[in-house]
Amino acid sequence: MEEKLNNLVEYITNTFEYKECIRLKELMKSNEEICLLVEEVKSLQKKYVRSLEDENIKKELDEVLDKLNNIPIYCDYLKYLDKVNQMISYVNDEMNDYFYKLLNE
Repeated sequence: MEEKLNNLVEYITNTFEYKECIRLKELMKSNEEICLLVEEVKSLQKKYVRSLEDENIKKELDEVLDKLNNIPIYCDYLKYLDKVNQMISYVNDEMNDYFYKLLNE
């Protein structure tokens, strides 16, 4: 079983989408604007939750997210990250089904 799981992990990490995620993540680390916007989003998200969903903070958060979502590298990263997460989710669902059937039938 461990070998099969390792094969799945290897498969995912060898996909174009995964490699592109890693490449874009590295590019974003060297982009000061993206780093500052991401930190600002994190900070505003915490502030928003602590404020019990203050609308002014939400508006500010949305504005920063809009700026971030207008940066092509970041958008591409999110697109590939979503595809990788879908692959992982699919494997997770299949594993859950397998174990459920194994233990309940």
